[in-house]
Amino acid sequence: MANSSEILEKADKYVYELFKAKQRDWQLYHNYEHTKHVVEAAEEIGKASGLDEKELELVMLAAWLHDAGYVEIKEGHEEISARMAKEFLSDAGYDESGIDEIINCIEATKMPQSPHNLLQQVLGDADLAGLGSDDFDERSKLLKTETELESGKEFAKHEWLEIEIEFMTAHAYHTKYAETTFTPQKNVNIAKRHEELKKLKAKSEESKRKADLKEQEVLRKAEKAAIPEKGIETMFRVTLRNHVDFSAIADNKANIMLSINAIIISITISGLLPRFDELPHLIFPASFMLAVCLLTIVFATLSTKPKVTKGRFTKDDIANKKSNLLFFGNFHGMSLDEFEWGIKEMMKDKEFLYSSLIKDLYYLGQVLNKKYKYLRLCYLVFMYGMIIAVAMFSVAIAIHSQ
Repeated sequence: MANSSEILEKADKYVYELFKAKQRDWQLYHNYEHTKHVVEAAEEIGKASGLDEKELELVMLAAWLHDAGYVEIKEGHEEISARMAKEFLSDAGYDESGIDEIINCIEATKMPQSPHNLLQQVLGDADLAGLGSDDFDERSKLLKTETELESGKEFAKHEWLEIEIEFMTAHAYHTKYAETTFTPQKNVNIAKRHEELKKLKAKSEESKRKADLKEQEVLRKAEKAAIPEKGIETMFRVTLRNHVDFSAIADNKANIMLSINAIIISITISGLLPRFDELPHLIFPASFMLAVCLLTIVFATLSTKPKVTKGRFTKDDIANKKSNLLFFGNFHGMSLDEFEWGIKEMMKDKEFLYSSLIKDLYYLGQVLNKKYKYLRLCYLVFMYGMIIAVAMFSVAIAIHSQ
């Protein structure tokens, strides 16, 4: 077997010739230059971490060979690199135990890194030592270009910054030497990325604000020159949207009441019912409170109860302008062809179209009226019922204590 210096020189030459012959066009970062940086970092970290001569040789060999598989594949290149390392080292007459250790080190560099011993930790830190280097900006540009060329996807500047920040923030070095040596500069690099992203977002927001102002100005001028229908359409759009918003508010309030009263019922049943033998004076107040909660739930449910319609219309309905095709309940039972025909007929007739919008607005108002009527009853029952129930509990407890 060759001595340490010879086998490392052979590995250096092997990797150099490999990349020279088979390196793909997009490999701007993961190439011989990157490999050399990793080897130098592995030697530096390994010596500082107390590795002996044999262990340092293993780590440096793993560093030379850890990215060899990139000439064949990017995703999963660690397995290819391990295979190529085994072939190279076996041909060089390297001992089997050393080969196994080197293969394990290479496989441990797979993201997310999962080193199980000091040798693997040294190589993992060496592979990502560039995160804490002064020339991180240049390395980042090369990696971004390589990724874009390989994937065929172009990353916006803010996207790449976000990816870098997420990766670097989640990353931590494994060895004490790498942690103390590279982390300070890595934190500086993270801070620079945050500052760049902040400026980029501010610039983007400013551009968007100017574009919005310009668009508003164009719309304002267009509205002045537009025919009267523009104002009518705006009226319908705003009014219909308001009705939908009011409906959502009503549903949300009803859900709140359902949740609150369900909790009160649950607590009352689980807390008081089993103890009525001990507290008979609380039976009537508790029963009254349960009745109030139940009635509140009924009104809250009625306010959200949907009305199902037949969902069909006829050609006569369209001809007589009786059907509102803008509401799903009037067409959900129709075929696509029938519905498409009806919509096209409505689009041909401006009067029919506006009439449908008016009907839609009217029936939305009717639905809102029902919702808020039941919701008002729900809140009134709950408010006064709870006041009376609390008073009944107070009186019952006071009489019982006397």
